[in-house]
Amino acid sequence: MTRNSEVLASFVAYCTAHPSERFWQALLNWSGLNYITHTAFPAAMVNEHANYQDKCEDTYYWEGRNS
Repeated sequence: MTRNSEVLASFVAYCTAHPSERFWQALLNWSGLNYITHTAFPAAMVNEHANYQDKCEDTYYWEGRNS
């Protein structure tokens, strides 16, 4: 068992119950967050550069791992 085993099992159960959702869509819906973004900025700089829309991507429609 790892420290993430319960969280992973919960996510896998969610994915099993919602087979039509893509990975990133399922992750967002399972997490209960409003959005999950990808940004070119390091975590410490995200709030500082929050208005730079061209540097952030919403992951909702991503497919696969490296979209």
